[in-house]
Amino acid sequence: MDKIDGIEWDKDGESFWVHLLGKDDDTVVKRGKVLVRIDISSMVWAEAHKIGSARDDPNIEPYLPPPIGRLHFSINPCDMYKQLVPPGLRKAIFKWFCIITSSLLCVLILYYLVPVVFGNLIAQAITKGL
Repeated sequence: MDKIDGIEWDKDGESFWVHLLGKDDDTVVKRGKVLVRIDISSMVWAEAHKIGSARDDPNIEPYLPPPIGRLHFSINPCDMYKQLVPPGLRKAIFKWFCIITSSLLCVLILYYLVPVVFGNLIAQAITKGL
């Protein structure tokens, strides 16, 4: 990006970056920047190349892709869960769910298995001893 007269031009040479400024207490700080491209055309060209309003058809010059990151409300709780919880957090929640579930299953197995094993050992000891 070249800087000419306080304007930061983009690589393509047709657009430039405008710095957004904000105020913290009494100091001015940069808050970000916006890429701006201005196209000037004749009325003859505009009438020959009709375009739609916003994302309406025909969506050309420039092409506006559909928005991403919007919520689509659904009655399905799994769909809403996928939209509201980011993938990294979903992975962590699933991992901890598996750890807790398997730990509980091990505790339940031990709870029901230990008395049976001790009972069998005591029964064998009694039958061998008599």
